[in-house]
Amino acid sequence: MLFQLLGPIEVNAPGHPRLAIKPGKPATVLTALVLERGKWVDVDRLIDAAWYGRTAPASARGNLKSYICGLRRALAPAADRARIESRPGAYRIVVDHNETDIHHVGRNSAEGRDALGDGDYERAAKLLTDALDLWRGTPFEGLRSLDALAEVARLERLHVQIREDLAEASHALGRHLDAISLLHGLIAEDPLREHAWARLVLVLNETGQRSEALATFRRARAIIVRELGVEPGAALTDAHRTVLLGRETGFRAAA
Repeated sequence: MLFQLLGPIEVNAPGHPRLAIKPGKPATVLTALVLERGKWVDVDRLIDAAWYGRTAPASARGNLKSYICGLRRALAPAADRARIESRPGAYRIVVDHNETDIHHVGRNSAEGRDALGDGDYERAAKLLTDALDLWRGTPFEGLRSLDALAEVARLERLHVQIREDLAEASHALGRHLDAISLLHGLIAEDPLREHAWARLVLVLNETGQRSEALATFRRARAIIVRELGVEPGAALTDAHRTVLLGRETGFRAAA
């Protein structure tokens, strides 16, 4: 069974149609349980998650029991064991570590980085692409607890790193348009991401687009000076110097 958390929660199992998880509060309760997989979660915390930002009704505990019953039924067709367990005042879900898309993304990204460091760019690109393909939206969608927000922030940083690494692998394999597209996407999300700007300057230079590389540096510098009131850091200034001196350098120079 695979619990997919990199977007609206979905549950899949080999040989079964996608399990029908009701949207809204039932999906939020399941997401909250999977976030704390293996740990007991107090009823009050689950109620807070389901009615986040609003006053829970007097029927909240009864409603929560109904959601749990519905979730158990939804998981039952593909479950080989009791997935949601209960004790007085708390519930927990039994989910193995490798049964989440988050685990697979973390494994693929780590192995992809290792392959990148070893110069095995084909393998790196395959692993990193597989990791990106698991992303479907905002992780833990619908869940707004502090724990969830911290995990979302960590995963968003990982999402950035995967795309930066894939851009590097794509560039090394001669897939320059793919690398440039990835870097433009990162910059569009955060125009102050200097490493992405630096990598873009280098890849443009190394693909014979020296004028565009210099223009890209000027755009980046203007944004950084305007927004932060400081000059660009070492990565971007080094990339600019490389272009001015007419050099070609490995893409990792901007890392």
